[in-house]
Amino acid sequence: MNWRRPGGLSRAVCPPALAALLVAVPATGQTPVPEMRATATPVPRPPTIDGVLDEPFWAMIEPVTDFRQRDPVDGAPGSEPTEVRIGYDANALYFGFVFHDSEPSLIRRSILHRGGRIDKDDRVIVALDTYHDRRNAYIFEVGALGTQDDALISDESMTLDDWNWDGVFTSETRVTEDGWVLELEIPFTTIRFPDVDEPTMGIAFMRSIRRKNESVFWPHIGQEYRSGISQVSRYATLDGLSGLRRGRYAEVKPFATAGTQRMAGDASFEGQTDIGVDVKYALTSNLTFDLTWNTDFAQVESDNVQINLTRFDLFYPEKREFFLERAGLFQFGTPRQTEVFFSRRVGLRGDIVGGGRLTGQAGPLSIGALALRTRGYSDDAVALPAAWNSVVRLRTDLRPRTTLGGIITTLDHENGWDRSAGLDFSSRFWSSSSFNVWAARVWNPDLFPYATGAAGSTGGSVSPGSADPREAGSANATSAELVLQNDRYAFVVSRLLIDESFAPALGFVPRTDQDRWGGYVAFTPRFESSAWARQLSLEVKGDHVRSREGAKQTHVLGTGARLTLESGEFANIGFSERFERLELPAHIRGRRLATGDYRFRRFTAAMRSNDSRTFSGVLQGSIGDFWSGTRTEIGGGATWITGPHLTIGGRYAWNGVSLPVEDGDFSTHLVSANIQGAVSRKLFANALVQWDNHSRELQANIRIDWIHTPGSDLFVVIDTGYLTGDLFDPREPRWQRRTGVVKLTYLMAF
Repeated sequence: MNWRRPGGLSRAVCPPALAALLVAVPATGQTPVPEMRATATPVPRPPTIDGVLDEPFWAMIEPVTDFRQRDPVDGAPGSEPTEVRIGYDANALYFGFVFHDSEPSLIRRSILHRGGRIDKDDRVIVALDTYHDRRNAYIFEVGALGTQDDALISDESMTLDDWNWDGVFTSETRVTEDGWVLELEIPFTTIRFPDVDEPTMGIAFMRSIRRKNESVFWPHIGQEYRSGISQVSRYATLDGLSGLRRGRYAEVKPFATAGTQRMAGDASFEGQTDIGVDVKYALTSNLTFDLTWNTDFAQVESDNVQINLTRFDLFYPEKREFFLERAGLFQFGTPRQTEVFFSRRVGLRGDIVGGGRLTGQAGPLSIGALALRTRGYSDDAVALPAAWNSVVRLRTDLRPRTTLGGIITTLDHENGWDRSAGLDFSSRFWSSSSFNVWAARVWNPDLFPYATGAAGSTGGSVSPGSADPREAGSANATSAELVLQNDRYAFVVSRLLIDESFAPALGFVPRTDQDRWGGYVAFTPRFESSAWARQLSLEVKGDHVRSREGAKQTHVLGTGARLTLESGEFANIGFSERFERLELPAHIRGRRLATGDYRFRRFTAAMRSNDSRTFSGVLQGSIGDFWSGTRTEIGGGATWITGPHLTIGGRYAWNGVSLPVEDGDFSTHLVSANIQGAVSRKLFANALVQWDNHSRELQANIRIDWIHTPGSDLFVVIDTGYLTGDLFDPREPRWQRRTGVVKLTYLMAF
């Protein structure tokens, strides 16, 4: 039998009809959440978390079944049965999973790194909406080897950064002749929930059968809900909880570091030792206060090298643990275009001395606030005073799936200050549609170079120490976006206005002075009866950018097609046409571009194999015009999963550029290798080796992590940089840095 989702006609409504219906349907309208419920059963004693459901009470608990496919046939029963039993006592939630599998020898099991790419394996996700607010949730992910990852959902959305949150929970798996079994314990000290006698929560499960590229959900969250497991408003209700042990809860996590470092020009290695502490304290069951002193990020993974062939700053994501928990709450603005708060600004140059953060909820109000002190910084180009970096972020429910929020950021130092404030409104309706608007204002009467350049970027529109182009006074930015979409169609229109002087000191705004119109239309049919094709995506998108005074600056028009196969492979092609007007000269890798109008067209193509296979790869390329010249790009990579203990990957990217200027013919090469090794789920390592012909620096970052107790780590980090090739000055040292650091953390819970 070929399964089809009910309501197919309504899902095929075209975008113009959706736009007409928007007037008649309330902004919060959506299909009513079905009355799906799960009951947690009290257990007489905690189970032994060993992957064997041999405690007698497991057999007495009615399991949750009826998992339904999201892929490949939306709404069909899962091809392999799944059973979930839920128990609890005063201290923790317990889950007993039985994942039946007709071919247990084919269960994908290759990831031992905590926080690694567990989606390459068979896995399960447990999602808990602990406040039952249908907006926010915790994610607990476990692979078939028992490997863990976790994340936070904020306002029904997630980014890759949200997966960097680390919660403490226990899991163990076992493969049997009938499939695999998982026992899972989530302590109530890991999650936050209302201070009531019988809390009610939202709950959802997702199972991935990787060799089939099949995902099954309970309750079913159909393809029309594009965000999948992030669609918290579609969760079932978990009841039966009572008598949970609570009280003031605190975590103290001291650390100690010891290492040695030698930078270019140093006469010898310099030894360094340090101590510090992070404290987490529950002021109430809903509000958590974090305190950090002498903050250290020695164990943070290094950034991937990027070669900038644009006029604007590059974006480097946040990787520091302190900033990652509830990071989505602090998000304000248009990601990667106009972010009023970008945490990577804090401690970019001056180290963080310490500070605090408050996060949580008070009824319908979500609260986020932080204040951090940074040390002064000076080098040959710039001198920066010590400063306080502060943010207050509030967001409240007006109606279901409709929120109103605000943000205030401040940078205070002995030479002056920088302020920004804003309001945002978001209303999500129907399945995956939304209307979003925000406005912000910046006050910066004093010049302060701390606010210029991208956090961690290789270049910026303003060089350190140069005159800041911002005018004294204030500047504004506003944005509005309408998104109408389901699983078949998408229609997006947006407007973004940014004043020339809008540059929040704690934000990320790579391009100012713009009046931007954007649009996007897509048709994404699915082939649920096909044996080889899964989905086709056809899209057209464009941007038109003028200055605030109305002069045309840029337009981009692109179209593309992508075909995804049942086997997990995909291929895509695209074409784009671009216009750029330079009113002032610009530079690309040091080559000067004259003022004037430029038009260029480009063709792109890419293909990728299923990355859960033993061998997988990606190949991509593009060719076309580039600033009155040409640019050809070829890149690719390959990964070899030898088993759970060793994965080897490599990538290469080449750009051949020809510009009609002096020394306009050049090429860039970027080579990287990533080696992941694991002895067990508690001891693993990663080595990232990179080289590019621009910096001519061979960089190596090796990171070993031993989780000696849950939530506590011993890190060993080695980081080096070595100049290759001919030196411009023979006296220049080849070793740019040689660093070795050991960091020990220990989590104490009270």
